Amino acid sequence: MDDFAFVPDTGPPRLIRYVESSAMPSDDIVSMLIAKDNLLLVNRHLFEQLDHVQQERVLRTKHQFLEFRL
Repeated sequence: MDDFAFVPDTGPPRLIRYVESSAMPSDDIVSMLIAKDNLLLVNRHLFEQLDHVQQERVLRTKHQFLEFRL
């Protein structure tokens, strides 16, 4: 069964932290998911360059890393 990203059946609710680019392992990483804690770190600078639909996809991701691509 596929859990919801924000409030999964089997874990904690998603916590989103907007961070500076320097907190990411690479300058092109938009988000980094720490799955065991359901903690999503979001690169504020890159996130703000995305349109609304792309931003929603980032916040709902289940991928460990999302990269910024033009």
